Amino acid sequence: MIRTTRVRAALAAGICCTALVLAGCGSSGSAGSSTSASSSTTGAPATSAAASSSSAAPSSSTSAGSGASSSAASGAGSASGTATSSSAIEDVASAPAAPSQTASLPADIKSKGSITAATTDGNAPWSFYKTGSNTPSGVDYDLITEAAKRLGLTVDWQNVQFTAGIPGVQSGRFDLYVSAMADSKAREKVVSFIGYSKEGSGVIVKKGNPENIQTMADLCGKKVSIVTGSIFPDLVKDLNATTCNGKDVQLSETADQTAPYLAVASGQADASMNTFGVSNYAFKTATNGVQAQLELSPVPLFAPAIQGIAFDKNKSALMQALGGALQSMVADGTYQKIMDTWSVGDGALTAILYNAPTF
Repeated sequence: MIRTTRVRAALAAGICCTALVLAGCGSSGSAGSSTSASSSTTGAPATSAAASSSSAAPSSSTSAGSGASSSAASGAGSASGTATSSSAIEDVASAPAAPSQTASLPADIKSKGSITAATTDGNAPWSFYKTGSNTPSGVDYDLITEAAKRLGLTVDWQNVQFTAGIPGVQSGRFDLYVSAMADSKAREKVVSFIGYSKEGSGVIVKKGNPENIQTMADLCGKKVSIVTGSIFPDLVKDLNATTCNGKDVQLSETADQTAPYLAVASGQADASMNTFGVSNYAFKTATNGVQAQLELSPVPLFAPAIQGIAFDKNKSALMQALGGALQSMVADGTYQKIMDTWSVGDGALTAILYNAPTF
């Protein structure tokens, strides 16, 4: 469980932060069906990656935690809106990673010349699939593809359900999972993370905010719909216990990423909670569909976190190599350019992190 003191502080103060956003997949869940697309382009105690040398093996956290953060359907890649942006990779000249980074690649990866990366559609601008495409788009795709290219690797992308990411990494089905996922103490009990950006969460309402939801306390007595596997049930539980005085938030959960948005748009729910950046991007770029009927409420951002790339704990060598390549991108400006291209530059880190949970 998220520590009560942290949750209460978040509820009381709103934890206002500048363009910090939280999202990700659960630490357990049934595997979903996947589609693949091969890319043709060839650390809170935390540890930062060195730009030109591999760092110490990432350590795992034994602190208790729970939950995952939610993801939501974006306008792009779904039937409910449109979102477009050009890939930053097209305008970036790749630089090879330092020898120490490529040297740390496992023999099987070197021999194969590729890695398998899983992501989840519906998390624009971080990760999403444009309509009719089998290749993902977004920040996550651009960062991983460029980092892999610097290591002389191609990327086989798999589109999986939200709850299948971490189990797939644990089972060896994927080398990594990335989809705007927050690094947390709970997840670090089963996987390790490269931290690559900052994020936070927001409250979503119907356009015009008909219920006049201005603060977290305004959710008391309201119907709130969220995606299964998020951190939000813990937040709502604490809100009910400390603030609502018997007028509890009526919480519903669904595995369908689009369902909470549809519930709010149709009036079946008064609000939802989701990654701020995902929601902000979807609502601003949607020209039709359900996203065009929604907006972010004035509720201050809450639950700030470091977003991470998940690896099995036995793949520290690959994690070091990819982390080093990402740090080289920080050093030469490629990382910031990609973040800026997708309008999430305010969430950029000054150094790549290893295992840096904020809750």
